[in-house]
Amino acid sequence: MKSAMIHAFTDDPHDISIMDVPRPNPGPGEVRVRMLLSAVHPADLNYLRGTYYRALERVIWNQARPADDPGVYFDPARRVTCPAPPYALGLEGVGIVEACGAGLQARRLLGKRVVVAGGPPCGTWQEHVVVAARRAFPLPVTIPDEQAAMFLANSISVVAMVHDVLRVKRGSRLLVTAAGSALGKDIVRLGRREGFRTICVVRSDANSAELLELGSDAVIDTSRQDLVREIARLTDGHGVEFALDCVGGDLASMAVRCLAAGGHLLVYGTLSDDPMCVPSRDLMMPNARVTGFYLGNWIARQSPLRLLSVLRRVRRLSTEGVFRAAVADVFPLENVVQAVAAAMTPGRTGKILLRIGSAPPARA
Repeated sequence: MKSAMIHAFTDDPHDISIMDVPRPNPGPGEVRVRMLLSAVHPADLNYLRGTYYRALERVIWNQARPADDPGVYFDPARRVTCPAPPYALGLEGVGIVEACGAGLQARRLLGKRVVVAGGPPCGTWQEHVVVAARRAFPLPVTIPDEQAAMFLANSISVVAMVHDVLRVKRGSRLLVTAAGSALGKDIVRLGRREGFRTICVVRSDANSAELLELGSDAVIDTSRQDLVREIARLTDGHGVEFALDCVGGDLASMAVRCLAAGGHLLVYGTLSDDPMCVPSRDLMMPNARVTGFYLGNWIARQSPLRLLSVLRRVRRLSTEGVFRAAVADVFPLENVVQAVAAAMTPGRTGKILLRIGSAPPARA
């Protein structure tokens, strides 16, 4: 079968190779999924570049690695390894369960269209993927393949960050940087549905009109407006109770200054690749706080019952149209280099998808 692989961390999408590899067979409790479509997420680029691996090398539990186990781990208990190449890329996608191992949960998925929570070393950018049955989720036919291909990463992140971590309340203000992204627009739609106010931060006017139409209370264009001054004006000097940042650098530092007394900034991305520099008293004086979020580690801390509840909520919101993303382009798997290059294009709007298979989906 064809698989999109890398053999070393790289910034160059031309280093991705389409390889012929053996088709995997599912073991007990596993299913094999024939992939149809897969998304190209910023997180996929982090696996391409080794961003997660290098970040995890810095955390405290990976500082004293034993000689007989020099791996890098996502968790202090050293149960979840962050892989190093070679591996197949791809974090999620949609496909058809065509084979299963022993176990009732696996057998119940046979023949169904599912969204797959994958990831290196056995990523979803390949024709067949074997995953644990608990990482394959049937979807209603009301969610089309293109939306199903990017069902998990953004949607679960939004629900987890807004409801579980920040606990944004009706009527409160949430500042969102890089708000023109698919995830940013999801947050704006969720805010309109649930009654919290969103203030969107963008670096050009390309998405301003759409964000206002979706329900944002205000859009601040940092190419021509001062963020802190605008927040002071819009909030009568009170600031925002909550902020979400995926950029880092100077923008994240300014977001801290926009926080109300007791405000909370949640950092979930590093699009700028620059570190944020926050004077200690910018946190001390308003009793503000900054915390981090990584979806994989958040999921690992949830009980199966809690995850099922979140997935049901995401599925309901997706059916309502709260979670949806514009698709900029769809590339065949053989053109994965061009697909990743398109995903890396600065200022791009809309998701890039990989077409892996073309068989019609089974009904969920």
